[in-house]
Amino acid sequence: MRLKLKLITFDYGDTLVTADPPYLTRIWMALKDLGIKKSQKEVERAYHIADFKVAKRLLEEKNFNPKLHQMLLGKTLLEELGIKENQQELLTELAEWLLGFRPERVIVPGADKVLEELKSRNYILGIISNNDGRTHQKCQEVGIEKYFDFILDSTIEGMIKPDPKFFQKALELGKANPSETLHIGDLWGSDVLGARASGLWAVWVENDYISPHLQEKVFKIKKIEQVLELIE
Repeated sequence: MRLKLKLITFDYGDTLVTADPPYLTRIWMALKDLGIKKSQKEVERAYHIADFKVAKRLLEEKNFNPKLHQMLLGKTLLEELGIKENQQELLTELAEWLLGFRPERVIVPGADKVLEELKSRNYILGIISNNDGRTHQKCQEVGIEKYFDFILDSTIEGMIKPDPKFFQKALELGKANPSETLHIGDLWGSDVLGARASGLWAVWVENDYISPHLQEKVFKIKKIEQVLELIE
């Protein structure tokens, strides 16, 4: 099945652009420095599970306050790692550690070729990112901002994935209907559940840490280049 689309939106971090070291690796490094003896795989698995659980909860409760999302994500991550004491203190130290680390940004292998090909086919392209207000700048640093008709950053917009209103703003900017829009991301909770709650098609760049049941209008891929096989 090939999709006939008008608008294609992307998550930013670890979908189009990663870092050296990647975000989840930095979280593991920070927790290790803070005395938390967990393996890198344990931390990465816990993060993906936390994202899934928090997105599901927010969608059920219809409460998409960004501060609530951040608080729940952090606490759920620690709970998945079996850490129940001094959570707030640890999360504060974790945030400070991450803010003080400035990694080198690199394009996910194949992402630039995908963007070039989709732009040549005249699709409207956008980014919907849970980020720190610097998504546009970060795209400029790796030379991909030229591909996008709009870039939405949660900090600037005051919205957070999986909030359907965040995806709705992308539809408005792209002048597209949900049925002709595809969102691509690596987080099942924020990206896939958010996109589906808004009626969009969704592609999940899968990982080995969670095995969610595939929903209607959802595809999974291992590498970003495989997106081109789904689109007319």
